[in-house]
Amino acid sequence: MASTTFAQGPFRISAEVQNPTERKAILVLHRDWIGNEEEYELTLNNDNRFSFITKITDIAYIDFYYADQSFHFWIVEPNDEISIRFDTKNFWKTLQVAGQGSEKGNYYTEHQQKFEIAQDWEKQVEKWRKEPLKKYFEKLDQEQARQLAFLENYQNLSQTFRDVRKADIVGAIQNYKVELLSNNQYSNLPLDSIRNMLKLEDIPAAAQAASLEYGNTYLNLVDMLIAREAERKKKELTETEEYYFIKGLYTKKQISLELAERLLGFKLKNMIDANGIPTKVLNASYDYLGLVQNRDYKNYINQLVNLQRNFVKGSPAKAFTLKDIDGKEVSLKDFNGKVVFLDFWASWCGPCIYDMKFTEKAKTYFKDKDVVFIQISMDTESEWREAIKLYDLKGINLRVDDNGTLIKNYAVTSVPSYFLIDKNGNFALSKTIDPSDNEGKTLIQQIEEVLNKEE
Repeated sequence: MASTTFAQGPFRISAEVQNPTERKAILVLHRDWIGNEEEYELTLNNDNRFSFITKITDIAYIDFYYADQSFHFWIVEPNDEISIRFDTKNFWKTLQVAGQGSEKGNYYTEHQQKFEIAQDWEKQVEKWRKEPLKKYFEKLDQEQARQLAFLENYQNLSQTFRDVRKADIVGAIQNYKVELLSNNQYSNLPLDSIRNMLKLEDIPAAAQAASLEYGNTYLNLVDMLIAREAERKKKELTETEEYYFIKGLYTKKQISLELAERLLGFKLKNMIDANGIPTKVLNASYDYLGLVQNRDYKNYINQLVNLQRNFVKGSPAKAFTLKDIDGKEVSLKDFNGKVVFLDFWASWCGPCIYDMKFTEKAKTYFKDKDVVFIQISMDTESEWREAIKLYDLKGINLRVDDNGTLIKNYAVTSVPSYFLIDKNGNFALSKTIDPSDNEGKTLIQQIEEVLNKEE
């Protein structure tokens, strides 16, 4: 099997927008499939251009958004220096890509034209589903061969790109098979039969793990195998049992180390995000850190573990001082002797806004108690002020820059994020429930338990 090696270096992208309708564009960078995506707001200058540069250590994926136009999950490589040019009146027909790495952009634009605009292959899948199973799978395999043959026409692409892009094509198409085979009607189908039905091709292990689509297909395949294991045991597997089940696929040499690192890392991240770092999750994390060879994955999970250990019940909450809507300084220490509910949110976050109506129920319930609700926005100041007015947000409203020290201290990697702090200034819980859970009743119960323990 051929190997796929990754380098490191700068990635640059610039753009010229003709007939602009907005002054800003959005670039989303996916460095890998365990760490969080990075979103950058790019402002057009007076010449209707923008530029962006960052360092990437491996291949990465980008999404680009301008007004109502966008492209998604384009692979980029270290040392790419691409420039794009388009007219907003006809984005895809006028989109031009030039510079180092432009061959990839040209491939993507022509693939878009052939497989999504001229003949939308994903819409064809809906028609093929009506065919008998064997015929449906044959149609999918034919489409896969067609797209792989199209990729082979591009001789100036790096081997790394070709391997990962091949994995994307295979993953996206074979995933339709996995979705169908996950239905209960195929629950007795032997695993060997499933493997024979999946045409996963000969793809280097590094490319399997780096590919968005190939990795997603294996996540779905593993979910199917976990569901079968649960049925065999007549009980749902815990998340840590699921972790060790996936590890078992690696130790049995059914998946590569590189793919195991990605699947296990993704599983661990979700476990930690959902549950904090209880003992079983901590033990699984240490197991992973002893197994993983990918430096970025190891560093990310290690950082996540160390940060979460700071939030263990009874550990001191980090102090902060921020300004409220009137410019008055507000500090966490101002509320010593009270239970504090912290809500990190943003105006563009739908779940944040949805949760707030249930937070209001809790505020009303505890209005005569020693409980304080603090809402900390990660918006710009103008967006923050507008949102407070728009949503009629009462109580203590503060704002913090999204890359500020407070965000790092509280390891806020996504919003909404919630914390419950006791009267002594310590974290009352390792994981605070979302306000919308059980229409606010669960949060009220959590807060009551903290109050009762201290009264």
